[in-house]
Amino acid sequence: MGTTFVSVGENGFWVRDGLLELWLRLASLHIEDPLESGGLATKIRDQWLIASRGYFNGHVPIAIGEDISTAEGKQLVRDAIQSLQQRLKAAPASLGGAALNLLGMEGQFGSDIETLRLIEVGQAFLDLVDGKVQTTAKDDARMPGD
Repeated sequence: MGTTFVSVGENGFWVRDGLLELWLRLASLHIEDPLESGGLATKIRDQWLIASRGYFNGHVPIAIGEDISTAEGKQLVRDAIQSLQQRLKAAPASLGGAALNLLGMEGQFGSDIETLRLIEVGQAFLDLVDGKVQTTAKDDARMPGD
């Protein structure tokens, strides 16, 4: 299983692809339902759903910098992350692999996923969106969710 560097500009964090893809799949479901087809919310949701399919090894195509390049995009992304974080914090300590296999992703979850791992990824995304992440791809920082 590969890893992807999620970044805005040069700053970001490394995360394992499978965990990133699961997090993106869940987060995409928390993007506010668009009022019109073809709008920014639809674009971001569609891109996150494609990125979460499980096809990519070592480079999950998440363009978070582009997603938050406008005030509207930044608010959509923050709202989706915060909504997912709230739900994850209220969820059981682990999410059943058999249930996660219903999400339409490539491959199979052979075991349960600890909810705390997904919360850590969500917090890393919030910190990145808020400009708090100062690490680069060269840094040897602990990956969220590990």
